[in-house]
Amino acid sequence: MVWNPTRVRTLVVGACACLLWGCAATPETHPTKLQVTITGTTVDRLKTALVSEMSKRKFHVAKSSGQDVAFERPASSTALQGLSSSAVRGNPIERVTYAMAPEKDDVDVTANVVLAQKLAAMEQETDINQGPEGQTVQAILDKIASDVVAPKTSK
Repeated sequence: MVWNPTRVRTLVVGACACLLWGCAATPETHPTKLQVTITGTTVDRLKTALVSEMSKRKFHVAKSSGQDVAFERPASSTALQGLSSSAVRGNPIERVTYAMAPEKDDVDVTANVVLAQKLAAMEQETDINQGPEGQTVQAILDKIASDVVAPKTSK
């Protein structure tokens, strides 16, 4: 077989075009952040409000340190919706972690929702921020933002 330089160039250009088309056809997804900024409150007040809201939803505090607090519960059927069978085998745990960052009179609160599976000595996490549980956590953040205000001082 004799290689024709024109044919080789055509094949290379065609292959590159297919690769570029494949990249362009695959939209890049950026996870939506679960967040809220609350004015006129403290991290301690926010933690208290979060514990109250999360306990209503059967979550318990798994870890609390400084300006972060993580809540866990056995994964709900809503959290498992649309996930692969490998992501839901065993007894997955639903974990919601809140991080608070005070800045002047504001506190920025971000949340992350994952499904965690214990695998021997490791833990595998599956991000579920985009699912129904992420929407619920954003609603919790919005509720807390509207409910938690700094106490008024009397003169």
